[in-house]
Amino acid sequence: MSPLLAAAGTVLSACVAVWSTQGDQTERIPSHLFLYALAFAAYLTALHAGRGISVRGLRLAVGLSLLWRAALVMTTPLLSDDIYRYVWEGRIQRHGGNPYAWSDRPDAPKWEALHDDVWERVNHKNYTAIYPPLWQLTARTVVALRDSVTAMKAFSVLCEALMLAALARLLRLRGLPRERLLVAAWSPLALVEIAGSGHNEALGLLFLILSLVALEQRRPLLSALAAALAFQAKLVPGLVAGAWWRRYRAWHLLAAGGLAGLLVVPYARAESGLWRSLGKYGQYWVFNETLFAPLAAAVGDHDKAVAIAASLVFIVAVVLGARRGTTPDAAALGVLAAWLLLTPNVLPWYALWFVPLLALRETPAVLLFTGTAALAYLVYPGWLAGGPWQVPWSVRALEYGPCIALMAVDRLRGSRKARA
Repeated sequence: MSPLLAAAGTVLSACVAVWSTQGDQTERIPSHLFLYALAFAAYLTALHAGRGISVRGLRLAVGLSLLWRAALVMTTPLLSDDIYRYVWEGRIQRHGGNPYAWSDRPDAPKWEALHDDVWERVNHKNYTAIYPPLWQLTARTVVALRDSVTAMKAFSVLCEALMLAALARLLRLRGLPRERLLVAAWSPLALVEIAGSGHNEALGLLFLILSLVALEQRRPLLSALAAALAFQAKLVPGLVAGAWWRRYRAWHLLAAGGLAGLLVVPYARAESGLWRSLGKYGQYWVFNETLFAPLAAAVGDHDKAVAIAASLVFIVAVVLGARRGTTPDAAALGVLAAWLLLTPNVLPWYALWFVPLLALRETPAVLLFTGTAALAYLVYPGWLAGGPWQVPWSVRALEYGPCIALMAVDRLRGSRKARA
């Protein structure tokens, strides 16, 4: 390991040590963002210094990243309370409840005997589950093994570790430099949002990368099935896999649809409650949006704007899928970019979907966004003081502006090289 890479690892280790010692960062946003900026600078340094790293050096670097995750797993969630809902929904299933059923929502009187610190921290208690069936089955299994926030965080980190192994396999299959694994392994965004806050994107990311591995090995049926599992863990991979439609035959899609449908069966008795919270999410949640704001203003109706935005993302997926020569990872990045620009709600951990794809395809502007996305946490000081859950456009300009500028510069350089 080179001295510069070791120095970057030391800085990241120091940042992790502070986060794991302090725990909850919601009332420390200025200092947290300072540490995050320091960690991100070390991360960029590491990506540069890691070029040509030996197999032994990479193993040491990945091993260090797993130690960071182990330290963060043991602390209280850093910036989000979503994980308390994961534990709660797993718990009520253990007691015969259905997380999608209105009668089993967190604030339902029938669950008073289960109220504890986890229930106190569950957000939006009057809403049923929003996460897809595979995640609910997973939450039930984790809680059956151990009913704790730490166990749930540990499971997400386990999924991330398996995703890193699959990503390493994909890098070898494509003949890409081994050091590209550091893009995901040393990502401050991944450290904070998965090991630190416990977000469940890790399960969907695991199956999404497994789907890409299967495509690379020319096993489209396995890819379609993995994509179906990713979709039933989190909905976003369904958008991404939509851009790979030309790589599947009709029976692959039917098999994937059948698998996805089977996962819904245990929860089907919830009837309309199965999608109740998802509909409310699209109807009422607006935060840190960009292109959705002018779209909604032009349409004059929020629900219509949501429908149009979803249709546009779908069109982007279909078009990218139809373009010959567009690799699956490039199509995925395009769909994710369209989704983030058009969705009415952009939370910092949404940028996690970019991280493993950036190991496959260098896209500096998107890499930068995995750093600037943390600026959305500037909502906390005002919100905790009684203000609205929204960041001003000045913050969004700092969050998105440099990324857009860097993308424009890259495009300009690319066009000049093409002409030359």
